[in-house]
Amino acid sequence: MTARGQGPSRLALLRQGLYLFCGCALLVAATPCAASDAAPPNAGETATARAAAPGAELAAARTEAATHPESAPAQTRLGYLLAETGALEEALGQFALALALAPRAFEAKTGRGMVLAGLGRYPEAEKALRDALLLNPNPVRVHYELGVLYRKMGEYQKAVDEFKEGIRKHRQGRN
Repeated sequence: MTARGQGPSRLALLRQGLYLFCGCALLVAATPCAASDAAPPNAGETATARAAAPGAELAAARTEAATHPESAPAQTRLGYLLAETGALEEALGQFALALALAPRAFEAKTGRGMVLAGLGRYPEAEKALRDALLLNPNPVRVHYELGVLYRKMGEYQKAVDEFKEGIRKHRQGRN
């Protein structure tokens, strides 16, 4: 409690959120993504294996997206790979293209939200992630991303609530 009796202090919420953040990060890392339209690149592959040939993987994804411009999953995969390399503006464009092709593409909405958060466009990121949850309310990963977003925004109680919701869904097997 704070000295004024207004509930938990900001520091207490931050500590609780970081504790849950660490726990949720472990859960998310062990949780496969929902493959509603396109899984993030090499979801089961280790970071070391991905780091071995990031240029080749990105080049292959670019070729795939160019060869199949009508494929929302191909555009989404390229968006995730671009985001991994730090090309956030280009990734945002790929997610926009994927969503133009398939407006209900859950993975593209999630990726768009993650990229918007990375660009510091927090209100847009929150809306994109909330829209993804409307399409599929179960993925732990979206609650994790919302928790991280709220933590960045300084909304610690909302962050804690999202982390808790992600943990609750993970325990229920709703990945």
